[in-house]
Amino acid sequence: MSAMDTVPNRDDWFVAVHGFPRPNWRAVHGWMRAFRQGGSHEDWIQLSRHWLGRVRDGLGGDYALAESAHFHFVSDLPPAERDGQLKFLERARTQILKILGDIADPNARGKHVVLRFSESDDYYAYLAHHYEEGTHATSGGVFLNYGYAHIAYPETFPGQDHRTLAHELTHNLLSHLPLPPWLNEALAMLFEVQLGGGDYPPLDAEIVSRHRNHWTPATIQEFWRGESFQDVEAQELSYSLARVLLSVIQTSIRPAPENFRRFVLSADWSDAGAGALREHLDHELEDLVGHFLGPGEWALSPEPPASSPDSSTGIPN
Repeated sequence: MSAMDTVPNRDDWFVAVHGFPRPNWRAVHGWMRAFRQGGSHEDWIQLSRHWLGRVRDGLGGDYALAESAHFHFVSDLPPAERDGQLKFLERARTQILKILGDIADPNARGKHVVLRFSESDDYYAYLAHHYEEGTHATSGGVFLNYGYAHIAYPETFPGQDHRTLAHELTHNLLSHLPLPPWLNEALAMLFEVQLGGGDYPPLDAEIVSRHRNHWTPATIQEFWRGESFQDVEAQELSYSLARVLLSVIQTSIRPAPENFRRFVLSADWSDAGAGALREHLDHELEDLVGHFLGPGEWALSPEPPASSPDSSTGIPN
């Protein structure tokens, strides 16, 4: 008998909100702890199938739930395209783990979950449950790190799915590490290009001028704390600066692969990665920024943040 066969009433675990079946993750996790010692890998696979089957039924049309060795994938893509996306996800996962080394979460159970929405209205209705009311930046994909971490993204321009999937899968694979937001986003952009194809937006004179006008000793603190990535006005420059800082590490510091992996594995949000950068790459945070923006007061404020960055959702791409 499986874990799912012993659940007294699965309907108690789901409430319809914004048109989608929303699992009561507190109840689910509580039941798993009480009756399944937290749940085995197979327990969570079965739970995911049940949850995603409800999402599929709610979307209707040609939506289907497909699986590979490490992924659940809900979409209305034709079978050949759907299978192609699953094959890409498996390749991308293998490559990210190969480059970053031993980053697997020892407590992870179940498969990665990916939801692909063909209608943007459905996509934003799905996201509405995870965000407070207010103005938010548009999103081309998101890693939702709540309850059961998963990826959601809308139908993209032809050929763009792989970039989105590589970006959000990087967040998924790194989600158990206490990474500073700037490094988390920089790595996601790196694999977006390396695995998904294309190139970074050009760093032309106009964008460089915008950087130099925007970043000050005060606004750089918002960047180190991750707040600027959630700011509609500062978001574009924050992503751009994160990419530049990782490029400085790659092209100027040029660490050995093992030193780079140690830096990533030990970087912590509480000091924006300063300690790990100093220990493993022999550089300071202000050196990275100064390489791009010139001399300035770019160091992290000595006052630590009161709490870790909000991890209820990933940062929209």
